[in-house]
Amino acid sequence: MVSTRQKRNVSDRTDPGRRLAFVALTCATAVWGWSYLATVWLLPEMGTASLVAVRFLLAGLIMVAVRPRAILALGRRHTLAGLGLACFLGSGTLLQVQGQHYLPASQSGFLTSLFVILTPLVARILFGTKVTRGVWGGVIAAMAGLGVIAFNGVSFSFGTWLTLAGALSYSVQMALLSAYSSADKVYGLATLQILGTGVIASVWAVPSGIDLPDTPAGWGWLAYSTLLATLGMYVVQTWAQSRLTAASAAVVMACEPLFVALFSLLVGASLSDRTIVGGLLILLAMYLVIAVDRPVAPPLADPLAVNPAPSDRS
Repeated sequence: MVSTRQKRNVSDRTDPGRRLAFVALTCATAVWGWSYLATVWLLPEMGTASLVAVRFLLAGLIMVAVRPRAILALGRRHTLAGLGLACFLGSGTLLQVQGQHYLPASQSGFLTSLFVILTPLVARILFGTKVTRGVWGGVIAAMAGLGVIAFNGVSFSFGTWLTLAGALSYSVQMALLSAYSSADKVYGLATLQILGTGVIASVWAVPSGIDLPDTPAGWGWLAYSTLLATLGMYVVQTWAQSRLTAASAAVVMACEPLFVALFSLLVGASLSDRTIVGGLLILLAMYLVIAVDRPVAPPLADPLAVNPAPSDRS
């Protein structure tokens, strides 16, 4: 049987939805860029553990309430994939946040951004996905841009290894998402991923207690983070990666620090020369991926596929 991923690779060259997927994922990174500022404003009222747990758990429960049978309709293969997505997204988030306790913000951001170069390697190892020269060019340009923006030296410490483990978890999550997302499974996969991440984060947050916002403005930013940045944009990412390779998606998501810098202008910050140069390199990376990337060979056999029972020929 031809897998969903194989069918997509055959049709990618003429797929009109591919460029729309690039636009949608770019919009998602813009929303996440603004949510970074929302997080900064919310942390004094909630704390990191509570914010991650509440926004993902609430978003997942709302999605279940809207379509209660979406997860049940996934089937064994996509349910296992969804659980894996939740595990790696949840662990990546927690490892990154924990690493921030030991590292400066710039160093944490740079180490986390290494998911851009780890993702094509992980996709190659797990699924045998070949990466075209266009995408490798985009990966290199994106990493150069992120380095110009955020790199201020790396000292290896406990926090360094935690953050690197978080970046690797994000890479596995993106590789899984591109491998298993399909148009008819987007809502169910996104629901299971978000809800599972909320459960994992809640277990982490419960020992210290769950905090909620103290002000109307805090509740407003929590609603934004829950409904748009989490529920809405993870659905967008799940759909976009049903059209894009994991490596291509990783390059697009490298735009998030650039959007953070741009939105920071609205609250009185200024753009440094490093941010401008790095931003231009990231835009070059996106151009390479969109204009030069071509369909890749089908990946290895699906490890989560259900093998049919052998027929009795006796």
